[in-house]
Amino acid sequence: MLDLGTGTGRLLELFAPLYARAVGVDMSRDMLAVARANLDRAGLSRVQVRQGDIFLLPTQAGHFDFVTLHQVLHYLDDPAAAIREAARALAPGGRLLIADFAPHELEFLREEHNHLRLGFSHAQLAEWLQAAGLEVDRMIDLKPETASGAQKLTVTLCMARDPRMLIAGSEQLSGSQS
Repeated sequence: MLDLGTGTGRLLELFAPLYARAVGVDMSRDMLAVARANLDRAGLSRVQVRQGDIFLLPTQAGHFDFVTLHQVLHYLDDPAAAIREAARALAPGGRLLIADFAPHELEFLREEHNHLRLGFSHAQLAEWLQAAGLEVDRMIDLKPETASGAQKLTVTLCMARDPRMLIAGSEQLSGSQS
């Protein structure tokens, strides 16, 4: 598993029963220190955290079966480039999970919370994923429970996959065609 923009490492904790090893990447040394403390407290020794740029990952290409981008894209100048880099990290048949906001009009989030984008439509996410060579498996919106006077956001979950297949012996075939 590779968690991009790992922050506190929460997704690494939540998905721990499902992976043999994982890497969390974040630009902030402070957030990585929090993530490492949280992961140590949870007893997760098969997880690394690394400082790195989401647009130029400090990881091997084609190496991860599962990559996550959780509440990250709305902070980025170029979300499509981050999706391309996430796709590059996927192994054949690997899956990318994006969790981010659906389109909204809460402008105060730009100034008060540094959001560069006010959510993403299904069409926009699908376009970026397809341009990155991925196939969309499913997109769903998690709508907030209604509460009077509260401004709540809908979160879109999007699962995509790398359509390439890993075929046993394929490395031998590609090596013999050089």
